[in-house]
Amino acid sequence: MPPGFRLLDRAIVVVQFLLPILGLLLLWELAVRTGLAQASILPAPSTILARAVELLGLTGDRAVLFGHIGASLKRALLAFALAVAVGVPLGFLLGLSREAQLWMSPILSLMLPLPAVAWTPILLVVFGPGDLTIVIVCFLGAVFPVLYSTMQGVRACGTQPVWVVRSMGGSRIDVLRRVLIPASLPALITGFKLGMAHSWRTLVAAEMLAALTSGLGYMIFSARSYMDVSTMFVGVVCLAAIGMAIEHLLFGTLERATIHRWYVRDAGTGGRQ
Repeated sequence: MPPGFRLLDRAIVVVQFLLPILGLLLLWELAVRTGLAQASILPAPSTILARAVELLGLTGDRAVLFGHIGASLKRALLAFALAVAVGVPLGFLLGLSREAQLWMSPILSLMLPLPAVAWTPILLVVFGPGDLTIVIVCFLGAVFPVLYSTMQGVRACGTQPVWVVRSMGGSRIDVLRRVLIPASLPALITGFKLGMAHSWRTLVAAEMLAALTSGLGYMIFSARSYMDVSTMFVGVVCLAAIGMAIEHLLFGTLERATIHRWYVRDAGTGGRQ
């Protein structure tokens, strides 16, 4: 397909994706303008946008929104990177070792349903307020989805492809690189999405309780003290927009560069190498 047609197809997909959101915003605006919704409780999208412009410093005021966004992104991404560094190797270990899985399954069953934010008061007592407490809480929210998805992806690979590679003289590194990672990658990316989503959601509550000066959660909670509803909604919209961007731009790009490309290649060659 010519590049121009591919760009047109992508533009159409983007427009189709954004249309429901724009329609919701239009209904929201109309509800406030017609008096169906109380503006002091549910500000119109145009009011929220105007407040965001002020917080960005575009009207000459001090720019504070970028600082809050940067602080939140730094904490969430650091926690997610630590979750991947711990969860992926441990997930491969549990997926490959039946004995390790038997020992760890009760702990996973105990920890997986526990909300990570429940650890915040305990960590506040141990470490006090600050970035360390927030990062640990977000890490606990992200690591178990990553670990569990990795383990399930490795277990779903089966033993036959491993035997084939080993019978052809492949090493354990070859098995890992040519069989386990490609076969478990869909589950890995799903775990990454879930882990990042858990980390991002947990971040808000953790920042409300443990942040000292910055962060979107801190901004929302501080605005509550002054009944600054517009600023609270700016924070909520930023959280939603950044979370959506991370999923579609970061993980969506990773999926297109690996899973989708491999699937199209294999489908076009009929599975031939």
